[in-house]
Amino acid sequence: MRICLLTEYFNPNGAGGTPTMLPALMHEIKALFPTAHIDIITSRNIYRGDDITKYEARECWHDMTVYRMNTPSSNRDSTALRVLIGFWFSLQALIRLLTLPRYDLLFVGTNPPAAPWAALILKRLRRTPYVYLIHDLFPDVGVAVGALRGDSRVVKLAHRMQQSWLHGASRVVVIGRDMREHLVSHYLLPAKNVVTIPNWADPDAVMPLDKATSFRAKHGLHGFVVLYSGNLGEHHDFDVILDTARILQSTQQQVTFVFVGEGAKKEYLAARISEEKLNNVRLFPFVPSEDFADLLASADVSLVTLSQGVEGMGVPSKFYNILASGRPTIALVAAKSEVAYVLGEERCGIRVDLHDIPALVSAISLLFDDAPLAAQMGRMAREALERRYTITTSAKLFFRTFEEAIAS
Repeated sequence: MRICLLTEYFNPNGAGGTPTMLPALMHEIKALFPTAHIDIITSRNIYRGDDITKYEARECWHDMTVYRMNTPSSNRDSTALRVLIGFWFSLQALIRLLTLPRYDLLFVGTNPPAAPWAALILKRLRRTPYVYLIHDLFPDVGVAVGALRGDSRVVKLAHRMQQSWLHGASRVVVIGRDMREHLVSHYLLPAKNVVTIPNWADPDAVMPLDKATSFRAKHGLHGFVVLYSGNLGEHHDFDVILDTARILQSTQQQVTFVFVGEGAKKEYLAARISEEKLNNVRLFPFVPSEDFADLLASADVSLVTLSQGVEGMGVPSKFYNILASGRPTIALVAAKSEVAYVLGEERCGIRVDLHDIPALVSAISLLFDDAPLAAQMGRMAREALERRYTITTSAKLFFRTFEEAIAS
């Protein structure tokens, strides 16, 4: 089986998100199925960080050949510029694909969002089937968070293109059951062509460590810690968390809210914390990757949020690391979302509606008052991770999907 992965960023030495997850996935697939021939076409750019400027143009990585192209990085503030760079990368990738021997399958994701355009063209030229992995669904997610107008010509064009890419794929892989429901209902995809393969966490990298962590000691954290770690982006609503902190500041003085991350709303958070004298809220930058497990172990409970209306268009990948840490989750998500489904099935946390401050106050107070319940939820979280959400489980499902796509 000859497989080619097409992705703009392929950063095995760490960058976070998809640029690091895909190398881990392909490495695991190659380890489990060594006879598979796997190539990667990507850019020479690093997604996040400044440890190196460019990757080598070509390298052999764990018995896989990585072809890297000189294309501009799409990490830009302008949406229009990101889209243009994404299409330019996809065009260059298509040209490179046409110079290489034929593949049995092309594997493509939403990095960049225009990547499946190249896959569809290659299918028409060479009849090469492709599997389309969706982490974030465009333009739907942009409309849902208010960044794009749903009735604009650009969005309507993007929707038509997305529909053609989805229907052109032999298999579409989504990371949540809510995403599967969205594609079947909104894009009229045959249910048999949509496969749900959730994200994962490394049970050896993130473990249920003791709560007396280096992070707690370094920052003088005591008592009950409610942790939010991740993107502090423009489209996240943190007001409900800060409003909850303000209420609990007078009623639960042993509860501390800890935000760890970077993003457009970091200054806004700092301003509210200062102006309202929220002494029970602390704000820190991202920690190094080697300290991530220590950070998650610092929490008594971790928070997961998903903007209203975004269910069916993405799943917070950090949720699986929280499961691995053996801590309960309080999720501010819709009832019909993948995170909510897992919490209900595994009894490893509590779901509350995004804007329901009294419910969030009650959930935190419940876990603060009932330590045995919190500990039980943490154990259930870790068991769920080991049983359902490891990279080995996902890699086997992906390879089976590849075989089905080729056969179809």
